[in-house]
Formats: sequence, C-alpha cells, structure tokens
Amino acid sequence: MESIRFVYEVLFGPGLVTAPVYLALAGLAAWGVWRWRGEGDGFWRWLVPARIWGHPSHWIDLQLFVLGRVLAVLGLFGGVALTTAVAAWVAGVVPALLPATSLGPVALAFLLWLPSDFALYWMHRFFHRWSVIWPLHAVHHSAEVMTPFTTYRQHPLSILLTGWGVALFVGLCQGLLLGAADGDLAVAEIAGINLFIVLANAGLAALHHSHVWLSYGPLVERILISPAQHQIHHSTDPAHYGKNLGNSLAVWDWMFGTLYVIRGDERLTFGLTEDMEKPLMSQRLWPVLWDPVRRMLRRA
Repeated sequence: MESIRFVYEVLFGPGLVTAPVYLALAGLAAWGVWRWRGEGDGFWRWLVPARIWGHPSHWIDLQLFVLGRVLAVLGLFGGVALTTAVAAWVAGVVPALLPATSLGPVALAFLLWLPSDFALYWMHRFFHRWSVIWPLHAVHHSAEVMTPFTTYRQHPLSILLTGWGVALFVGLCQGLLLGAADGDLAVAEIAGINLFIVLANAGLAALHHSHVWLSYGPLVERILISPAQHQIHHSTDPAHYGKNLGNSLAVWDWMFGTLYVIRGDERLTFGLTEDMEKPLMSQRLWPVLWDPVRRMLRRA
C-alpha cells in the first residue's frame, strides 16, 4: 500500500494540476460551459473527445509527464534545495526587515508564493525571447491538442533551467523574510503545499491546457490568467505570439506589456508552424528530446 500511495502522490499529488480534486473542479466548470453553450454532444463525449485524448500529441504529453515525474523523484531538478541554500545565505547577511510577529501564516504563504509566480513569468518570457533556449520551450508549444497533462509537456532541461531560475529568486525573497522572522516561519499550507499554490491549482489551472474555452472577462483577465488566455498563448496566430506569459497572475503581463485581453470567442489552432520545428511536430519522443539539444548546441 505504501508503494501505491507513493506513486499516487508523485503523479496526482496536491502540487500538480492532475490531482483529482482539481480535475473535478475543472470538470464542474467545464460542465457549466457545456450547458451555457448548448453543445450538441453528450457532456463526456464533449469533455474527453477521442480526437484529442487519442491524438499522438497527447501520448507525447503522457510520456513527458511520466519522465518529468521520475526525474523529480530522483531529485535531479533540485529546486527546493537551491531555494533553501539561497534563503539561508541571504537570511544570514541581511538584517531583519519586519518584526517576527508582523505576518501571519496566510500572509507569509502569499509573500512566498508571489515571487515564484513573478519569477515564472520572467523565466517564461526569457524562453520566448532568447533564441538559444527557445528550442527547449518549443517542446511545450509543439502540442497540437491540449489536455491537463500538456501542463507537463516540458523538456527536462527546460524544467531544470526554470526550476533554478525560480529557486534563486524565491530563495532571495524567502531569505529576506527568514531574516525578518529570525527563521521561525509558520506558513499556511494544505497537505504540505503552500496555500496559494493549492488555490492557484484549484482555480481552474487544469483547464488552461484544454479545449474548454472559458474567459473571465476583460476586467478579471488583467489580474488572473483565464483558461482562454493561456490557450491564446498557445495559438499559431502571429497576433498571439508572446502574449499572456503569466502562470497564475495576469498582472505581470499587464505591467510589462504582454497582456492579451479577450474580447470574444476566437478559433484557435495549436502547435508550431516553422520548418525548423518539424522534428518536434513529429510527435515522437526521441526527436522531441534530442532536437532541442542539437539546435541549442548549434546556436551556442
């Protein structure tokens, strides 16, 4: 039973959008969209269509998802350790900024989560703007159809670079808080996960990579990334390139000029269109893993 529980936590734990509770919430929201739009097919046939879940692109999603989780279990990404090391160093050299009792557990959880979302925005932007590392992120954009597992359609080196970048920045910010609170932090968590990571995942993150078109409207979409906004980000339309780079918060896009606010329904296609991306669009595991490395070495 312990081994089964371990595998379950690795694949469907509360830190992942594939957790059953998040999928159930996403399914409930999708049902509302289905009813509102009056789709002709039955709900389950509309929600889990064979043309998407049986597509070769989806099978690559699943393979990369499992590969990424195995590498994470083996500790090859090491983000938490780096965050801890940086935080400890900063806390040792920076004087206290805040009284130890000035922040409650929820506020601390928010202030530790906010830098990670900010760092994820900038790491995402770097991948799109820096041609040397773009091939790694292109793996994610080579998805022709999207399901919640597309969230983890990531090249292992992309996961590594993103994890290091986020860990450094979060460690810096966490170190400032640790220095302020003398290392004694009580952070609000659910199942050992930062409260705001859980809330972000529960806030329909599972629909970001899906065919379910759900927009929050132009006001809310300046604050929070909606499923429709992230689908726009994956679009092959040049007008959508480099837009809506935020992970959970759209406010970074709003602040730094990459926001695309949705005004109505849009018909989208996903994937990559340039000839150089054909190996990735083959939807075969080896080209997806090797071709980005080959291109990076040539450009470097």
